[in-house]
Amino acid sequence: MPDPAQMSGVPLPSPELAPGTITVRVVRGSVSNIIPNQPVELRVSGVARNAATDASGRATFSGLKAGDQVQAATSVDGTRLESQVITMPAQGGIRVMLVSPDPATAERDAENQRLRNAPAQPGMVVFGGESRFIVERGDESLNVFYVLEIVNTARTPVTTDGPLIFDLPSGAVGVTLLEGSTQQATVSGSRVTVTGPFAPGKTPLQIAYELPYRGARVNINQRLPAALPQLAVAGETSGGVTMASPLFTASRDMDADGRAFKVGNGAAIPAGGTLTLTFDNLPHHARWPRFAALGVAVAIMIAGLVVGFARGSRTAPGADALAEARDTRFAELDALERARDAGTIGAAAYADERSRLVASLEDIYARLDERA
Repeated sequence: MPDPAQMSGVPLPSPELAPGTITVRVVRGSVSNIIPNQPVELRVSGVARNAATDASGRATFSGLKAGDQVQAATSVDGTRLESQVITMPAQGGIRVMLVSPDPATAERDAENQRLRNAPAQPGMVVFGGESRFIVERGDESLNVFYVLEIVNTARTPVTTDGPLIFDLPSGAVGVTLLEGSTQQATVSGSRVTVTGPFAPGKTPLQIAYELPYRGARVNINQRLPAALPQLAVAGETSGGVTMASPLFTASRDMDADGRAFKVGNGAAIPAGGTLTLTFDNLPHHARWPRFAALGVAVAIMIAGLVVGFARGSRTAPGADALAEARDTRFAELDALERARDAGTIGAAAYADERSRLVASLEDIYARLDERA
């Protein structure tokens, strides 16, 4: 419901009213707290007309002309209330409400404000019922979002035993706080820390990170630093991916923006408890070809070093031995190129090893020329 005070004096066109009619409702604090028998003045082009509110809290003025400039006013508890200047329409009528502050509400608001500004007291916080976890698929990674509300149900700020600490799952990268998160939260590597004190009500916290994976299965284990009264998770399951958790008591499938999701709900998780999610059948590229290429390259390099050492122990290698060493170096170069194409060797290591092999080949060819 909108705040009635914000609606005070604002005209509302009402086609159901007879043309030339305006009703003025007078209330104290809330719409339901009407004030009957309240004198109301309506100034029509500078001329005052008067009426009293009825049992429903409305004063009715009729017989006005289209284009008339009118303004309603009354005084409640010594406070004068006025509407905006209203132009009467050609069709239908106008409703307007004049809202007087409720002394009891004002006193309660002042007391709440005093308590909010009071020194923090030892206490506890929980995660609110609107807290949820969302997991979307990326390119061989999961994009994970924690949309949380930290709730202090006390009327004063509270300090907990220590900060709320989220140690995110192993491998989490790109950790960030989304817009709208409390400034009490900070990120350091894969750890998010939220320090107190916590004001009464809700403190928003939204965490995002990326979780790269290599295989078809990923486990997400997240320890929660405060109690979660009800678990709600939405995980993308497009392409046959599955999401499961031993904490789910109910789940359902749904579509969002053309993507498949599974929504899981569960019972409460206590402070210090762990949220566990398992994603299976994730699409991924096999990595064994890269490891095989790297293994072949390493084996050939080691063989070349052994051969080179054996050859170096001889004072005058013959042409056949030099030709064999040349062929070995070329094999090493070929393995090195395949390792680079597979992405299993860094640029700097590749450049150093290639330079060594080329220098060795130049030396071998020089020796072969001497034998010619």
